[in-house]
Amino acid sequence: MVASLHLSIFHAMKYYLLLIFLLVAFVSFSQTSDFLLLKKGDRTLQTFFPGNTIDFQLDNGQWLSGSIIKIIHDSIFIEQQKNQGYLTIWGTPAYQLMNLGMLKFHINEIVALPNKEKGVSVINSGALFQVAGAAYITLNIANSIIQKDPFFAAQNLTNVGIAAGVFLFGKILQWSHPKQITIGKKYQLQILHLTDNK
Repeated sequence: MVASLHLSIFHAMKYYLLLIFLLVAFVSFSQTSDFLLLKKGDRTLQTFFPGNTIDFQLDNGQWLSGSIIKIIHDSIFIEQQKNQGYLTIWGTPAYQLMNLGMLKFHINEIVALPNKEKGVSVINSGALFQVAGAAYITLNIANSIIQKDPFFAAQNLTNVGIAAGVFLFGKILQWSHPKQITIGKKYQLQILHLTDNK
């Protein structure tokens, strides 16, 4: 008698656990969110899901950073975040991530994203070459004035020409390695709909 009672309680618990599992699965499935895709032509460069951190520039020029809460229809909901610096009681700097509130943006309001496709550094951004070229030209002009040497001497013009070429090479690198991806003809933001409400 006791064994059959334990067996019937065991079967009842299986059904209750199955019911709870189905309920949890239904609730989690009903809260699915769409995905945001950054595409270059037909190729997907980056995919953004709820929970990811995203940095972007709005059409008014403001840069925002935050955690994606959800993506529904053609809108993205983010929890805006900011790294706030402060001093501890011992005078050492510390940082705290502040949540500034949830914001909603249409994807057409996003005009740029930081360029993560290529590693942008001091070398391939061209900054090092521009600084070196400009510094050499400035130093050459200052030396010519201090030492009263003719600036337009043949050897001096060759050196200044090489420095100008180094500066121009840095400018070309800067143009070919942009720090941001501008949304437009070449790059597009697209929402992959997973929800029924489109």
